[in-house]
Amino acid sequence: MKAAMQYQNKTPEEIVRQYKKRLRAKQGLLILILLLHIIINIRGIWWGDDGMADVLLKLFILIAVTFPINIWISWDFMSLNLILNQNCDPVTYVQVMRLLEKVHKRKRSAVAIRINEASGLMWSGQFSDALALAEPLRKYKLSVNYQISLLNIRFNCYKKMEDLERAMQVKHEAEVLVSSFTKASLQRTGQELLNVMDASLALWRGDHETYRRMEEARSARYTAKIQKVVSAVCLADVDIVCGELKNAKTHLEYAIREGGTLYVVEDARRMLAELTQKEQG
Repeated sequence: MKAAMQYQNKTPEEIVRQYKKRLRAKQGLLILILLLHIIINIRGIWWGDDGMADVLLKLFILIAVTFPINIWISWDFMSLNLILNQNCDPVTYVQVMRLLEKVHKRKRSAVAIRINEASGLMWSGQFSDALALAEPLRKYKLSVNYQISLLNIRFNCYKKMEDLERAMQVKHEAEVLVSSFTKASLQRTGQELLNVMDASLALWRGDHETYRRMEEARSARYTAKIQKVVSAVCLADVDIVCGELKNAKTHLEYAIREGGTLYVVEDARRMLAELTQKEQG
């Protein structure tokens, strides 16, 4: 993906410096537009040229002009997720989020940054640190997308730490949340989260055929590289158990080549070394 390339081979400091430069330019544009709006309104009211209808019309124009710029600012922030989702670099992602804490001071932005940081910590294999950051965030009023992200982080961390009881508690929380959705789009998103949890639990239990069936059905819709890499490692685990060693090797080599700093890359290297040793033996 071309957009993800802008973050490759750059330090976290360089990424944040460029981000701040773009942010300040857009914020400056918003301030300029607001000042012009105030000046024009004051002049119109002072000279008696504008009635209430004119003032409301200008206010509507202000909102119409500034709305796309605010969306542009939000898009820049969200595009930083490409560092994790497409470049598979949670180490850089965590460092970028920590630097952004000094840029965005508003409570809403700070909470979003912490959720992203917790996600990066999870994907770099620092499960206890991710949980320490994620659990206190439950007290905040979050958007549905961030609620789902937080549930996913907590579930995966507890499962990786082999605390199945708490993992199942999180799954129950997810089921309650999804049952409260009324919009079809939210229901689909919530059900996808539950499917991911069910597949993960099937693999944990050793129910490899169920996992393979569920994962192969879902993997056709994957667009993010991180999804493909994690799926490859999990499918390799199933392939090894089922004796499909050639497929396993292909999956593991892909994960090692494309997985960046994801913790699953170390798992893939270990599994490939064991597989190679078995073949030589």
